[in-house]
Amino acid sequence: MTKLPCEIVQDLLPLYIDKLTSDVTNGEVESHIINCPACQSVYETMKNEEGGALSPSEAASEKKQIDFLKKYRSRVRVIALSVILAVVVLILGVLVTRTYLIGELSEYGKVTYNIEVVGNEVHVTAIPVDGKDAISDLKFEESGDGFLWIRSRIVKESPLHQGMKIETYTYSSEEPLTMILADYERTIVWEDGTAILDQTWRIWATKHMYVGDMSANAMTANALNLREKIGAFTNELQTENEPYGWTIIFSDPLDKKQEDYYRSEMKKAAYEMIALTRNLDHVTFRYVIDGEEFEETYYEKDASEAYGRSIKDSWQSVKQFQDFVRWVELY
Repeated sequence: MTKLPCEIVQDLLPLYIDKLTSDVTNGEVESHIINCPACQSVYETMKNEEGGALSPSEAASEKKQIDFLKKYRSRVRVIALSVILAVVVLILGVLVTRTYLIGELSEYGKVTYNIEVVGNEVHVTAIPVDGKDAISDLKFEESGDGFLWIRSRIVKESPLHQGMKIETYTYSSEEPLTMILADYERTIVWEDGTAILDQTWRIWATKHMYVGDMSANAMTANALNLREKIGAFTNELQTENEPYGWTIIFSDPLDKKQEDYYRSEMKKAAYEMIALTRNLDHVTFRYVIDGEEFEETYYEKDASEAYGRSIKDSWQSVKQFQDFVRWVELY
């Protein structure tokens, strides 16, 4: 067994003399003192400073006090451990309750909603995007102006809550139902009799006024998955004079075998960018295939004439934008 250093033994001597140390500590201190003249001298000095021998009654009283202190210290330890254990159990209980029973309000992108409206009845199927989640509750709130707000709570899947949740809500407002929104961000999931696709909302939500706002442009391009569909690119803006334009320059050569696909995706993206950027007139793409440079430009006027009305109208309503996107897919 490793011997205690003199410094530690001398620090323990006051407690040892007052008989507040354990039996194991007593044995270590006594073993050290027997073999260490320096510590033995310190010990004797401390004992003498205590005031000499005690009377039998004083010794008995002191022993009772020491026994009481030892019991008190032991009781304090038990109480402290009990409190710590209670706190741990409480925290675990709160976490389990929150995770599996109460959950948290859903945020955009965590739940997919299927909406069907028949008369005044709104049939809702809420499906968690993460397969390990479940919907524990659906709350409905009418705003009085034809809007219905759905809020869902997400918990971890368990025997109590599993996967999707299906509910039917009866709309009671005198105002005709025109829009259904969901979750904290009030995502539009239904408008004027049409269920809105999540992808459509995600793109439409990036609409902005000025093409000169490059951060807003980037949000629209990202929502359209332009990098994933075609490739990395850089941007040039023409905002000195009207009509304003946005040029996208693809960094890497494109595959000749997918040329038709690339051009189709460019046209779709260009029309949707123009529709969602209020003052944008045209979008130009520059790219290279087999060493040859190409440039394609798409104009708001051409798209509006082909569509039969201004594509800028879809900026005002996600339903109109969804109708426009469906036309673009077929055009």
